Amino acid sequence: MNEKSTKVFGISAFYLKIIAAIFMTLDHIALLFISRNTPDIPTSYYVLRSIGKISFPIFAFLACEGAYKSKNISFYLIRLGSLSLLLDGVGFIFGLSTHIHVCDNPLIGNAFTDMFLGVLLVTLLKRKDGYSILALLPIAYAILSDYNTNTTWGTVLKTDWGTFSIILFLAFFLARELVDILLKKKDFDEEDDGYLKYSIKNYKIASAIALVFIEGLFYFIYRVNYQAFIIPNEFVPIGTYSTLAFIFILLYNGEKGYKSKWIQYSFYAYYPLHLILLGFISLFIGVLANLIK
Repeated sequence: MNEKSTKVFGISAFYLKIIAAIFMTLDHIALLFISRNTPDIPTSYYVLRSIGKISFPIFAFLACEGAYKSKNISFYLIRLGSLSLLLDGVGFIFGLSTHIHVCDNPLIGNAFTDMFLGVLLVTLLKRKDGYSILALLPIAYAILSDYNTNTTWGTVLKTDWGTFSIILFLAFFLARELVDILLKKKDFDEEDDGYLKYSIKNYKIASAIALVFIEGLFYFIYRVNYQAFIIPNEFVPIGTYSTLAFIFILLYNGEKGYKSKWIQYSFYAYYPLHLILLGFISLFIGVLANLIK
């Protein structure tokens, strides 16, 4: 797609990231401070986590955009992978110091792992050459991250959304590719604002449809076999509210919004910093305090 700047109605990537970050923070507050080991789980837990789940499809959609628009895709993948390792490292340190089992530790398995795998998948597939077969590797990783080994370690590999996230990235990739094929059949001058507006409109509609379809697919799998190992944790009822992210995807206007290095790196830094802070507080007055052996 052409990246020429133009005024398009909607929300820029900058504001979408802020919205998703707020939702994500609410999710982590509920995860780390509201106990669900009681017969009657507080309504606040369901409300905050349901709102929080809207954040991931927004981040995944923007990460897929980044896979297409990044000027240095290798550096983009290194950033995502490094943050994934950093966050899991912090989670393991928290667990070792407090004797919390890996399978019970909410700080192990993070969304940056899902985004790294998703961006790697999209990057390999859009090459459309022999290297594209390597896209099977992030798919295999995501599937294995849903497979439980034992009650102490939990899943073989660690992610946040697992199979669901990699399938969602695949759907976003296909949505974009199908829109690109459609646009090539249209008589548009790629330098015209009309082309950009038309492409953004069609891409976000296709992506919103892809999201709803994948949500529906996993809900169908759940209804057929609610114990299927590829179903995300707490997918029903909490995770299904992530479907509402389609509203925000439809509001995307294709623009980056505010552009500066400090803003870019602030978004990357916010995830680990707020999670480390909340995790530390939770060791004293939250869920982690109740898990300490």
